[in-house]
Amino acid sequence: MGDIVEAIFISCLNNERASCNVQDLRTGTDLMRYKGGGQMQRHTLNMLGEKFVIAANSTKPLLHVWPLNGQEQMSTIRYVVPGNVTALALSPDSAFLIAGIQETIYVWHLNSGRLLNMMAKHFQAITCIRFTDNGEHFATAGKDGAVLVWNLTRAVAPLGNGDSEDNAPFYSFNDHGLAVTDVHIGMGGIRAFMYTVSLDRCCKVYDLSNGSMLLSVVFPVALHSVIVNKLETSVFVGTGDGQVLIYHMNKIPRMKEYHLEENESQAFVGHTAGAAITSLALSVNADQLISGGDDKQVCVWDVASRQLIRSIAQLGSITNLHLRLISSSRFHPAPKEAKFFADSLKRVITPPSDDDYIEVLVTEEYEDMKRKHLDKRNFDDSYFPTGLETDDDDEEEAAAAATEEEQDQDQNEDEDEEMAEPEESQDASLLAELASLRAENARLKREAKALVNMKVELIAGQVSSKKNKNRNRKK
Repeated sequence: MGDIVEAIFISCLNNERASCNVQDLRTGTDLMRYKGGGQMQRHTLNMLGEKFVIAANSTKPLLHVWPLNGQEQMSTIRYVVPGNVTALALSPDSAFLIAGIQETIYVWHLNSGRLLNMMAKHFQAITCIRFTDNGEHFATAGKDGAVLVWNLTRAVAPLGNGDSEDNAPFYSFNDHGLAVTDVHIGMGGIRAFMYTVSLDRCCKVYDLSNGSMLLSVVFPVALHSVIVNKLETSVFVGTGDGQVLIYHMNKIPRMKEYHLEENESQAFVGHTAGAAITSLALSVNADQLISGGDDKQVCVWDVASRQLIRSIAQLGSITNLHLRLISSSRFHPAPKEAKFFADSLKRVITPPSDDDYIEVLVTEEYEDMKRKHLDKRNFDDSYFPTGLETDDDDEEEAAAAATEEEQDQDQNEDEDEEMAEPEESQDASLLAELASLRAENARLKREAKALVNMKVELIAGQVSSKKNKNRNRKK
């Protein structure tokens, strides 16, 4: 069992050494290099479950999958998609894959590979896709300045065609004037806050519980990336001039739109001036900030002092930064892991078929498992005062005593049967007695049926006599 480390997944536009490399945040040592995937598109690097990595090629209509502990991509998996993927996201349970191909959103079911839906509500290419923490909704942002929030249930099971109102987004925000470059969604599902940044220099904060914009902070330069700490007290934005600016949410102004001056913002200075900061990540305890940009540098910062701790040189512009808390033993060589996803993705929407199935590994017999659950008590009555008796307790004790008696009786009968063989004459007498009882039972049924018929006839005669009397009186 290896130590738990904070692993940084880094991808850049130069794939001479590897498409993606993984490093330990604390020590800076290399943990793994993933090769053969070409240049990874921005906002497409994701963890597929706990043991696989998936990303999109920036120049070809392909998705690449690597085992977490292997350098070479899986040869049996070839995900060919209808076009070059511009944004990619997986649901938290890795059951559904959402891909942006130009201005169209594609929804796949990974277990079967079925294409479930295609939604074209953006007018320009999609730049970013983000899920809420509970996986019930996801947001898509595009170069048209629109941010759309979708319900995953409606997206995977559409009630109409792609242009119907049933396929409309849950929310539509069109407050940005230029391309939206990044989106961050906080904790709380559909009640969370959503933070968006754009080339129009604005960072906007939305309340997803009612679909309203709470705040718009205007920065001095264009914005390319955003990330927020878990408490959502500090907002970090990557700018187009090589700086990372921080805005504190505990100092919210009273106006809805606030212009942040240069002397008011706290900056992390260390990247090359004029190089855009394209990716941001935070450590688990939010005391370190990781930034990557077009200057081919990944910088690790101390958040409290805004001092540069370490700089990691790369071969090209940074496209993805993904931080994951994981055991270092996961990167050691091991037998191949069982995959839970299909070998290919369908390119047209098809109805469910009998060939679609999910493999389930059964490790325990159902009857044994059910017996264990029945024998296990699901409550603790040790808190009842001594001497306090209730009807429920009496019933439970009586039921328990009866169960014990039945078990003892069954055990005794089993022991008697094992120790002595039954006599044939006794069996014959028992069978004869059983036949007589069945005959007596049939006779009683016939007599009861005759009595019921007699009673019915008597009641019918009484009713008819009453009707005749009433008719005679009326005459």
